[in-house]
Amino acid sequence: MNSNESNAAELDAASGAAELTGVPAHIRINDRVEPVDLAPESTVVARWWFDADVNTTSDWRSYQIIVTDHPLSGNTVWDSGRRDYDGDVNIPLDGLAMPASTRYWLAVRVWDADGRVSAWSHPATFGTGAGEHWQATPIWVPADAAAPGRIDESAEFDLPEETDVATDDSFFVGDRKAADEHNSRGWAFLRGTICLPDKPVVWATLNVTASSTRAARQFVYRAWVNGTFVGYGPTFPVGDEARYDGYDVTDLLDAGKANAIGALAYTVEDQRFIAQLDVHFADGETAHYGTGPDWRTLPGATIYPDSASVGTQYFEAPAENVQAANYPFGFADPDFDDADWTPAAIRGDFATLLPTPTDKPTVRYHAPASSRLTDDGHLVLDFGRTWEGGVRITRAAGYGPADFKIRYGEVLNPDGSVKWHLSAFNNYEDTWHLGDGGRPTTMETWGLRVFRYVEIIPSVDSSEALRHLAAGIGADGDGTAGDRVEAAALVYPFDRSAASFTSSNATLDTVWNFCRNTMESTNGNIYADSWTRERAPYEGDAWLQQHAHLAVDDAPALAEYSVDWLIANRTWPTEWPLYLILAAHDAWMRTGSTRQIADHYDDLVALLPTKHLDEDSGLIVKDPGESSHTDGDLIDWPPVERDGFRFGRVNTVINALSSRTFADMADIAAALGRDDDATRFAGIAKRMRAAMHERLYDAEAGAYVDGLTDGADGARIDHHSLHASAFALAFAELPESQREPVGAFLRGKGMACSVYAASVYLAGLYAAGFGSDATALIAAHDGLRTWMNMIDKGAGATMEAWDVENKPNTTYSHPWAASPAYLLPEGLLGIRPTAPGYAEFEVRPQLGEPGERGAVDSAAATVPTVRGPITVRAERVTDEDSASDAGAVRVTVDVPDHAEATVLTPQGTVAAEHLASGRHEILLQPAKM
Repeated sequence: MNSNESNAAELDAASGAAELTGVPAHIRINDRVEPVDLAPESTVVARWWFDADVNTTSDWRSYQIIVTDHPLSGNTVWDSGRRDYDGDVNIPLDGLAMPASTRYWLAVRVWDADGRVSAWSHPATFGTGAGEHWQATPIWVPADAAAPGRIDESAEFDLPEETDVATDDSFFVGDRKAADEHNSRGWAFLRGTICLPDKPVVWATLNVTASSTRAARQFVYRAWVNGTFVGYGPTFPVGDEARYDGYDVTDLLDAGKANAIGALAYTVEDQRFIAQLDVHFADGETAHYGTGPDWRTLPGATIYPDSASVGTQYFEAPAENVQAANYPFGFADPDFDDADWTPAAIRGDFATLLPTPTDKPTVRYHAPASSRLTDDGHLVLDFGRTWEGGVRITRAAGYGPADFKIRYGEVLNPDGSVKWHLSAFNNYEDTWHLGDGGRPTTMETWGLRVFRYVEIIPSVDSSEALRHLAAGIGADGDGTAGDRVEAAALVYPFDRSAASFTSSNATLDTVWNFCRNTMESTNGNIYADSWTRERAPYEGDAWLQQHAHLAVDDAPALAEYSVDWLIANRTWPTEWPLYLILAAHDAWMRTGSTRQIADHYDDLVALLPTKHLDEDSGLIVKDPGESSHTDGDLIDWPPVERDGFRFGRVNTVINALSSRTFADMADIAAALGRDDDATRFAGIAKRMRAAMHERLYDAEAGAYVDGLTDGADGARIDHHSLHASAFALAFAELPESQREPVGAFLRGKGMACSVYAASVYLAGLYAAGFGSDATALIAAHDGLRTWMNMIDKGAGATMEAWDVENKPNTTYSHPWAASPAYLLPEGLLGIRPTAPGYAEFEVRPQLGEPGERGAVDSAAATVPTVRGPITVRAERVTDEDSASDAGAVRVTVDVPDHAEATVLTPQGTVAAEHLASGRHEILLQPAKM
């Protein structure tokens, strides 16, 4: 048994045999998995799922949490005693001391109403980082340090002729790519050794950060302990602070021996790196080992020489033209000889160091899905889906020199080569000089490229080495050689088993998996619109990404930090800050946590469009503004997707969205006991919606006009875009008399909007009961504006636009486009929280009528929630199943502990309610549907 299993067994032995089937599992501390860098003196909250057979209703009523200071036994430092459960999914550990550099282990057990007790959970570790108590100083390579070795770029390549490719992103403002002619100065190898005393280690945490993330818009360091990779970072800071990460390295240390910490860092701005290893020994001592003048450094200028940028006009990041002959292989091992390295230079202190409140991204390796050698001797790899990161090449000794050009792309060119000149104007090409084959070599990309495809081109003297590499991965041989190429994917922790979706429509299944894979591949260490072109968070993108992410994984910490970042760093569109209110409201409903809405209440109120509120009419009245300027109305992006929308001082899209922000803010205020605010905000929302329905709805057209020309009393704009009606349907609570006409109008429009606006449009259709229309659009194959078009065009993740024809500089890795990840479980099956933390939720299947466009015969989904997974299956009963019930829909609902479900008909009437934990089956007869 491992230590946690041993502890659980000891706890059970001490407290008597378990009587209740199942055990608490999926423990989360502050919405994270075993965090060891919580902020000192912060409040700790815990939650868990009760892991029992779905057919066995546990109905646990009370719990006990204990916290110890040792994974095997140790002292109990906090004990809740047996407590009745009050329904709050997040249980605070009030009074638990949380000084800096501390580690604990938590275990929990539960009792049911009959007093039967479960086994103890496996203990989950958690702790604090260094906080403000660092015993380390920032370092870097001295400016005058000499880079050893010779740069050899003599390899010759027989490259195919290419037409000139534009380097400027003329779609946006800007006249050149960001570039640094001497970017080799940004590379630094850093190394420290520590001799640990010869006594047992209980736990160890490595705290690390570096600066600056600005120029490259990416992490700054990768870190190793005793040759084992531990992590990369930091993420973008919210303001002027530096964000550090804590890694559990307990199992990597050797007591009584030398231990090494190594880091490879890159940045051309504010070059600083700091690390502190906290080690707690069995005798009670906690020792701290930090960066300082005793660390050794090596400049990387001859290992990664000056190179072109793989970035765009928004950021500079270097191509990695690595010189393996100069690379210090094994530099993070304890026995590495660093005698020729230079003592570290001390840099200025960080003014503020704060922990990153998210789980820690890591590297995962994936073999190609397919590979082929081309007639001209190039190796083309298809990884089957998009990844962020790069490749790892493992090469055995022999087979001559290996000088390769490595090209990454999101799609292929028409001739089958990799499109390394990206549509977003990145040029993804590295040149690796891996040596003469005299020794085995493993090399890995350091930075971040976004790709599905890789093309490796040998120099004129490296064809044999490439053929052997191809044979090693099965491209042109039996796949038994030791050589291989893998995707080295940078991923945020993701549980692929947490969610599922299947249906009788194979296209829906394909689209959902495509979107789920996008979430896994592109989350990064903060939500960004794409890691190709801009590498920047945007509010509307984050709202959509959060919604999709939480529908496929129980991992809300990354969403919370991303939204926190955006609250402090708004972008230009009028609509975008408004989406932060929706995101905060959505997160509260899904997690039950009021932490974000309480901490940022005043900030969220400040985001309301109150300054544009016309007191006389109740409408939002403002000038449309300009694109890329603060408070410019967006409507949709790219502009060609606006369905001819005409701008006025009263904008239907802006008003619909604004009405939703005031309504959501009223809910938030009420939850926090701010009753006066709640009443005021609810009144504004109600009045705004009434004014919209009176002034902006065109009964003759059965649709909403785009707006009013000169103000609340201005003339109606004589145009009915899809967006005006779609946003009104989704956000403005249409009167019953207007729903059917608006639904019919939208049905005639099809998908006359971008993939961004489609998320609002389709959610509105599902919410209004037009489920078949929404499902048909998700499952569509015809035309450019479909998810299947993205897949057919070779995209490995959802695209920024439906097609490159719609947006020439589009990215093929835009998570805002993955809305079917939540639309299908929440729309087609109607799984939606109606009380915070899924304490109450509803299920409203909309399979459609047989033969109807968009109808399906069955669908099933599992949605991970903070209380446990919700699984719903809906299937049409056939004559073969039951002649008497033919045409009915059988709905099976698995309700997690301490949740209550209501099942609705497709029309929204209640079919069953107050369904407690366990499995329930409801038959929806055609008459009820």
